[in-house]
Amino acid sequence: MKLKLHTIGSLAIAAVFASACSDYLKEDSGDLLIPEKVSEFQAVLNGEGYPKTFAEDVAFTDLMTDNMTVMNGQSEDPNFAGAYDNITLSTGKGAYTWARDIEYYTYDIANAYENRYENILACNTIIENEETMIGADSERNYCVAQAYALRAFNYFCLVNLYGLPYNKATAATDMGVAIRLSSEVTREEFTRSTVQQVYEQINKDLDRAIELFGKSTEDENIFQMSLKAALLLKTRVALYTENWDDAITYGEKLYATQLTLDNIGKLTPEEMMIQTQAESSPHYSFIKKSNPEILFNFGGTLDNPHKYISSFIAYIDGPSFATSQTNAEDLFNQYEEGDNRQYAFFMQDVTKTDGTMLKYIHTPTKHNSMYSRDCYKEAFRSAELFLNLAEAYIRKGGSENEAKGISLLNELRKSRFTADTYVEKTAADFASADDLLKFTWQERRRELCFDEMHRWFDLRREGMPRIVHKYRSAPNAAEETYVLEQGDKNYTLALPKSETNYNTKIEKYERRDINAQ
Repeated sequence: MKLKLHTIGSLAIAAVFASACSDYLKEDSGDLLIPEKVSEFQAVLNGEGYPKTFAEDVAFTDLMTDNMTVMNGQSEDPNFAGAYDNITLSTGKGAYTWARDIEYYTYDIANAYENRYENILACNTIIENEETMIGADSERNYCVAQAYALRAFNYFCLVNLYGLPYNKATAATDMGVAIRLSSEVTREEFTRSTVQQVYEQINKDLDRAIELFGKSTEDENIFQMSLKAALLLKTRVALYTENWDDAITYGEKLYATQLTLDNIGKLTPEEMMIQTQAESSPHYSFIKKSNPEILFNFGGTLDNPHKYISSFIAYIDGPSFATSQTNAEDLFNQYEEGDNRQYAFFMQDVTKTDGTMLKYIHTPTKHNSMYSRDCYKEAFRSAELFLNLAEAYIRKGGSENEAKGISLLNELRKSRFTADTYVEKTAADFASADDLLKFTWQERRRELCFDEMHRWFDLRREGMPRIVHKYRSAPNAAEETYVLEQGDKNYTLALPKSETNYNTKIEKYERRDINAQ
């Protein structure tokens, strides 16, 4: 990794040491502050190893998917018409149109890369000191297990953003990302490992994390990596590498812990929607610390995680990024009657106290209410386990396995639909195994929309389908069409210039120009 990242990361870690508790630090060579106790290393991990800005770093990936479109705002309040200038249109256009030099248009691109490696640096620091840190075995195992799991998660994100999509036939030679397992600051220039090598490292780290979590008796909490979170990530990795047996093995281990699903089917639309403009009537918060299905909650609490979609879209007089809803295949049109996710995950139209109707164009509110701070931006949820395990069984094939997959999908769907509309799916509802698999992918899209980078990553592993985006810069501007073709090379991001300009040995990936039609 480049020197800049190491230097920044090292300084940041030193700052954490100094701010956390200065009396437990000792000097080394006159300018280094070195932790000794497990609690001190845990402070380092908490401060530098956890992805606190994750939502902001990766928000641009939503714009690249079929879940997003550009629509004209429909301001119906003269006090707000034109008050918001749709700045997100200019900053997000590069991602929305899959621009060749995407980082020049979308300022978060470099952060997605650099912040993941800075998190990895902190994890490396913890792992390297496993044998020397002072503290009880259980406490030490818990701290180091978190570091291994977090490192695995960061490399998983990196290889799916900047590495070629996983292909079992070519993974051993396909370009991945650089693997850095040392915290040592060095001028060495690194090359990329292959996709297969990166996944091998991810699995090695997760296996070690699961082993160490099993040796710890520390109390788990949803704001730290845990055994359950590591098992869920293990199933995700197995799914992406087409290892159906591992996905099932680890998925069943996690399922056996009796995971909980949040039963939003029992709620009414009125309980999940803003009915007035008053702050006393906030939108329902789904991703919040009290949600019983959350296994790992991270990413901070402030601001709107859907940073390119204005929370005030109802007031905008002009084009803006919005949830796709124009065609039958668009995201919002995938929800059936009685599926309460359309209310729990999205803002609907709002009726003000004076009777005025405001158009919110189904603004995502899954991760935060309009006014509440009782929620975090990202989360590993038990719902994903049901989807991962179901897909693995269905991919494995055979009537018995397909029946297990359908059962898992039913269990999830039952918690999302109202009791009077829920209908159990059976094998007879699907003409073929391919139809069942397609339905499973659709269910992932409905459930995991705007979570982490699930939709973009799923599109990559589902064959990189053709996506068409319509763009209009102003109400009277001509509509432009941009097309990401089937299997397009722009499904993979180029490394930021901040990396390639410094590191002359690291392989570059050249995207193509996608011009307006």
